[in-house]
Amino acid sequence: MNYSELKQIFRELKATSPRDDLTAHIIFTEDGFATKYPLLSRTYRISSDNKAFWPNMGGYSIFGYCLDVTSNQGVRLDYYMAEERDINGWKVEDCYILEQMRDTAAIPNLTRMEQDDGTVCYFFGDTCIRVRESEDNEKIRLEPVSGDQTACGEWVELPIDRVHGYCTLLERHLNKLGG
Repeated sequence: MNYSELKQIFRELKATSPRDDLTAHIIFTEDGFATKYPLLSRTYRISSDNKAFWPNMGGYSIFGYCLDVTSNQGVRLDYYMAEERDINGWKVEDCYILEQMRDTAAIPNLTRMEQDDGTVCYFFGDTCIRVRESEDNEKIRLEPVSGDQTACGEWVELPIDRVHGYCTLLERHLNKLGG
């Protein structure tokens, strides 16, 4: 989807269901940066719980968290985005809502399988996500390794940004089960 569609969905959600939140990934184009960055370094996770999406909010901000954890965390994206304030700024290539990705409704019925190489595979619906599992402050953390989905009867590799998205949703589900 394009950024204006995402923004409209987030604003409608906050106007009608202020307690609910959605999460999205925004991918910026390569040409918006002086240096060539890989996909994860150009992809930021945002929440609908940013001031820019609330009706009648006194401020206006959009904070994002880079999927490449060695990069910018908690960046004030609205300052850098061409679609917001800086017409010469970062241009949105693509964006999508994590909760609307394929097979997310099947996550509660997941199957977990430990692999010989120390990774763990989570199967739900027609999706398989391979991760490295760890625990941090009694919370399960998933480090994305790879992912696949069936399409027209064949397994297709998922882009790593989508694998990150599924890991975010899986962590929420698993940590909710754990208390």
